Amino acid sequence: MRTLEAEIESMIAVDLAILKPHQRRGFAGLDQYRRPVEVRGVQEVAAIIADSFRAFAIFDIESVLRSPAITPFVTQTLYSIPIELRRAACDQDRLKAENARTEMAHMISAALLQRYHFEQLKHAGSSCHSNWQQAFEEQFGRRRGDKANER
Repeated sequence: MRTLEAEIESMIAVDLAILKPHQRRGFAGLDQYRRPVEVRGVQEVAAIIADSFRAFAIFDIESVLRSPAITPFVTQTLYSIPIELRRAACDQDRLKAENARTEMAHMISAALLQRYHFEQLKHAGSSCHSNWQQAFEEQFGRRRGDKANER
């Protein structure tokens, strides 16, 4: 059985692996010819990663957040990743790129798990529950659900 930490890390690794080439290069500050340029698209990549947590209740101290609410923290975390590691994830050597993406996923998941507590909703799959609030209330009850952040 996989731990929650391993599950979160693998979700992020998949998100990083399936980025479109222009997104990956923009996030790494490379142009189509792999020349250094200004970093761009970090917020877009952060939104993609945060969206992976749609099927989770994300607790921040006493409040519960939906996945879009963690996008600013994910953005901040992505900016903290060394540019060399981001560029290594764009390398033509597949093994080197995969290792870089795995290391980045580990860094991002460690930061998220240090800041937030994740609880997977029982009635929500990876495509997410059509009524997140109802799934949350069924699992955690009305008491915590009253504090839910609707961002």
